[in-house]
Amino acid sequence: MRKSLPVISTAPAGTGGCGTAVAAPARTSGLPRWKQRKLRIALVRHHDLCLNTRQISQIQRRAGVLPHLGLGYIHTALKTAGFHHVIQVDTPALGLDSEGLRELLADFGPDLVGVSTTTPGLPGAVEACRAAKSTGAKVILGGPHTEVYARENLYHDCIDYVGVGEGITIMPELAEALEQGEKPEGIRGLVTRDHDGGAAPMVNLEEVGWPERGGLPMNSYYSIMAPRPFATMISSRGCPFKCSFCFKQAVDKKSMYRTPEDVVGEMTELQKRWGVKEIMFYDDVFTLHRGRVREICALINERGLKVRWEAPTRVDLVPEKLLEAMAGAGCVRLRFGIEHGDPEILARMRKESDIGKIERAVTSAHEAGIKGFGYFIVGWLDESREQFRRTLDLACRIPLDYASFYTATPLPGTPLHTESVAAGRIPADYWDRFVRGEFDARIGYLVPDAQLRAQIAYRRFFLRKEMVKPLVSHMATTGQWRNTLDGLRSLARSTSNTDRDF
Repeated sequence: MRKSLPVISTAPAGTGGCGTAVAAPARTSGLPRWKQRKLRIALVRHHDLCLNTRQISQIQRRAGVLPHLGLGYIHTALKTAGFHHVIQVDTPALGLDSEGLRELLADFGPDLVGVSTTTPGLPGAVEACRAAKSTGAKVILGGPHTEVYARENLYHDCIDYVGVGEGITIMPELAEALEQGEKPEGIRGLVTRDHDGGAAPMVNLEEVGWPERGGLPMNSYYSIMAPRPFATMISSRGCPFKCSFCFKQAVDKKSMYRTPEDVVGEMTELQKRWGVKEIMFYDDVFTLHRGRVREICALINERGLKVRWEAPTRVDLVPEKLLEAMAGAGCVRLRFGIEHGDPEILARMRKESDIGKIERAVTSAHEAGIKGFGYFIVGWLDESREQFRRTLDLACRIPLDYASFYTATPLPGTPLHTESVAAGRIPADYWDRFVRGEFDARIGYLVPDAQLRAQIAYRRFFLRKEMVKPLVSHMATTGQWRNTLDGLRSLARSTSNTDRDF
């Protein structure tokens, strides 16, 4: 725990936050002071305590701490509804443990605390809920996790409510009910021990306003991939594809797009107000609507905006002309969901992809001057060593500058989970018991040496001589010398004689 707690501004936007930056004005309804709500609200992202990460520990520890956009949008929605006594508490960025979180919340004195979580990160979220409950606040748990497990979370006494679906609408309605002393029933997406409100539908982010960043420790956020300061954004929501490893929320079932003017407006604000050097888009698929992407690129150039940016995409959604436009507008990196190098497993993953598309997309991006980052999954259900080698061979053959090798994890609500249970690889009730806190061990790997395969893949990809030049260039550009070198040393030290078996 830190010896002194950080000071977090609770003032309305425009009066400043941590550091020297001034918070961007929220798109509020202009409520007069006498109508502004008195409820005190804290929005919390706590450490993961993650047993079920898909990333190996050597890489996970150095990857970085990214802002939580979901809480930022909820903060903006609360301000629009007149709730200005709101703070975001991001414990990974603040360096707080559970006791530090409890002290901070006790000092703030919240009436309502919202905690966000994924299913693998639930143990840390429950810790945060306990800390919040100890202050006497009402506690609501939300995030992707609650789409599958809603009422089950109420097994924990420290959780009063569960939000399912769009927290942007759930939180202001819940806050209003508590402010008025009413029972929070009839709120769509709110689950209590006596009421089930289903799932709150997706809303258009452009109607909400930009996520609130005032009061956040912006200088504490970092990514091994980007120079500081950097920021994250969302320009669109939803994904129509049905990859078998991906958990789909109810709000993912349709796509929504922000206008190019709104997207570039936020990019400009990030650079001017926060001095951001690089922006990381966290859309599901940035290039899904290619005409809109071209308009964004054209507007960036028209306004003379000079900022680096990167985005996630698919290998079948990046025609050469679009890549050229993106490169000309500051795109420095594309994150490709490649996933595997074996055609049979690609088909089982429901990727709707093939090796030829992968090779063409990555090569075209490289030729356009955009660096390629490939995501791969190893240790798939019944993956043979030969199939694993095909993945590693593909990663090293195509012109990728970066790669990430995850171990296959059958998340609840996914086809992979259903298949893994049917194959007898994992207990059918693992996640149910995990939610109740009955498991303190990771869900089983789908092949016995999955973790070793991920380590081997990282070593073979990053420790080959062809990577020296791109890695030096990366460190010089981003300033991430220490994290990158520490990661490489860790990989080198973990070399095993068993590598030769692969």
